[in-house]
Amino acid sequence: MTSLWLALFLVGWLTGSLAAQSPTSPTQASALTPTDTVQTFYRLLREQRFTEAFQLHVCGPAVEKMTPQQLAELEPEFLKLIGGIPEKLTTSGETVTGDDATVFVVVPADATPGSQPARTTTAPVGLIRSNGRWLIGDRETQALALAHGGNFFKLSEEGVFVKMTQNEDAMARLVTQLVEIEQVFARNNQGQYGTLPELVTRRDEFREDIARLLASLESGEILGHTITIEVTPDRRDFAVYVVPKRHNYDGRYSFYADRSGVRYRNYGGARIEKDTPGNKTLN
Repeated sequence: MTSLWLALFLVGWLTGSLAAQSPTSPTQASALTPTDTVQTFYRLLREQRFTEAFQLHVCGPAVEKMTPQQLAELEPEFLKLIGGIPEKLTTSGETVTGDDATVFVVVPADATPGSQPARTTTAPVGLIRSNGRWLIGDRETQALALAHGGNFFKLSEEGVFVKMTQNEDAMARLVTQLVEIEQVFARNNQGQYGTLPELVTRRDEFREDIARLLASLESGEILGHTITIEVTPDRRDFAVYVVPKRHNYDGRYSFYADRSGVRYRNYGGARIEKDTPGNKTLN
């Protein structure tokens, strides 16, 4: 199990602060390999050169927009973690696939009584290439940092982003279930599909757990998402549309579903269609 300080920096929901320092120049950063980037990031953190460090992280845009007051509020928590960073961070290799990379960092394993020397394991640190340089983190976190600016860390502390991810997982399951519900409805109604209000009204035709689910959708909203089901004029086909009410707060993804399956993508909170470029298929 990775130590606390490393776990916090690996997951991307960072709690941190900044001090006024000279930022790493884009030219210097562009020359760094993924391993160089990870090594430099943690060295700068240990040296408390936070502004420079976050030039090498996807959360950099959020850090740049933080006010002095916001930085001061977060500083005590961040400084608690600095002591856990070893003087020399050891890596055991890296993999690069296009604009994505993983660096493997050697960290202490779970303590074993009487074990000498201390056991170690490796933990992956993900990076992306952005504007010609490697940054620690992922594209989704980068988008959130850009969208929320200085509020990013506050929302992270409050668990907003964890809740958002939970909402997205729940919506993916719900959309899949709605496709199944439509298939059952059509089998019982001569091949005709129903709108969401119709499904809700006739929920007693389903088993008890499905009836409760449909009752919860009576308003057409759930978990910060709006749900619409449209049917063709002959009612022989249908489409499910789901969008977050507050993009990058309630959720990132819009969903589309029909008999062929479920599609989703981050579309700025707008509705997607079956053939919207960039759609991904839900497995």
